[in-house]
Amino acid sequence: MKKIKYLLLILLLTGCQNYRELTDIAITTAISVDYNTNTNEYILLTQVVNSVKQQDATSSNEPTFINFTSTSTSLSEGLSKIVLESPRKLYTTQTQIIILSKEVIENKLNEVLDYFIRNPEIRGETLILLAPDKEDLKGITIQTLLDNLSSSNIVSSLKESEKEGYTTLITLNNLTDMYLNPYKEIILPTLHIEGNINVADEEINKTSTNYKGTVKIGPLAIFKNTTYLTVLSLDESKYLNIIRNTLNKSIITMPYNEGYITFELYNIKAKYKPDIKNNTITLTIKGNAKTYETITNTNIENKEKVRDIQKYFNKYIKENVLDTFNNIRTNYNTDIFNFRDIYHKCNPKYLNQNYHNWYKEKYPKLELKINSNIKLYEKGKIKEEIIYVKENR
Repeated sequence: MKKIKYLLLILLLTGCQNYRELTDIAITTAISVDYNTNTNEYILLTQVVNSVKQQDATSSNEPTFINFTSTSTSLSEGLSKIVLESPRKLYTTQTQIIILSKEVIENKLNEVLDYFIRNPEIRGETLILLAPDKEDLKGITIQTLLDNLSSSNIVSSLKESEKEGYTTLITLNNLTDMYLNPYKEIILPTLHIEGNINVADEEINKTSTNYKGTVKIGPLAIFKNTTYLTVLSLDESKYLNIIRNTLNKSIITMPYNEGYITFELYNIKAKYKPDIKNNTITLTIKGNAKTYETITNTNIENKEKVRDIQKYFNKYIKENVLDTFNNIRTNYNTDIFNFRDIYHKCNPKYLNQNYHNWYKEKYPKLELKINSNIKLYEKGKIKEEIIYVKENR
């Protein structure tokens, strides 16, 4: 009897707090933020789940989500003003993505990060993307067939792109770290709209096997002191991820012997060894690869030929990594490779002495030495491949 009394007491004392009925809230899954430098106002676009008719929405013409917009001089007021159009208060705990414009990054990143980090409903793991063009901010309005919510579709595409090395997942916590850390520069994954946005945000976009409009994940965008510089190519994004040690697997095609060979990379790791005296950083790349597709006159069953291909492939990786580093440094002079952060961790005294002249003296003369030791094993012998993968993964 005493146990029952204690149990009832615990239940009474640990009841649900801040409980709200679904009919009273608007579950928000995505937010896009733009900034008008002429009027000093935020332009907000939110995606809200159609919770009341969610069960009917999947089998009828009812939309599975609704978009609301507002304009205000502050984010908190802008989001709260959405109740003027929506009969329910926004519930942002389920927010999957936040899309920012270039104008926000360059002019209001401090205020935007401060608001979202302080907001107890926004999770630090929320994914952040950049919309290179104003139209791309409307990506969360597009109707998709494979996912009921365009935000879920974007998240799925982003994660698959990250797995193949085309981009990098950046969370709200990651972006805050890059902004507050004086030794790092900002990079962000991008998205862009292809097709007709005026049709893509209607239900008709889900009734055809070919989308009238769709959202695609793009390569990485790079910055310097919050100033937008450019969007890299897909290949540059891959090799940048190798340098930053954020690429685990990918597909790389190499021209070879009047044809080409496509390799599947996995377990790719990069280690750094700074040499302060000579102003050099040695980057050692290790991992595994197997032939994925071959259009060449070379006999890839021959072990000697495989060793030649492995040597040539590592040379190919080394050249492309070095070209990516030199092109970004020469054209944009931004240390998105986190080399300052590496120096700060291994020798903070040296970096403090050279912090203010880093971009003028040290970085332009920094030499990147690359050792690539990616191991390749022959194609065509399924049993040997299975054994090799088991032993090396």
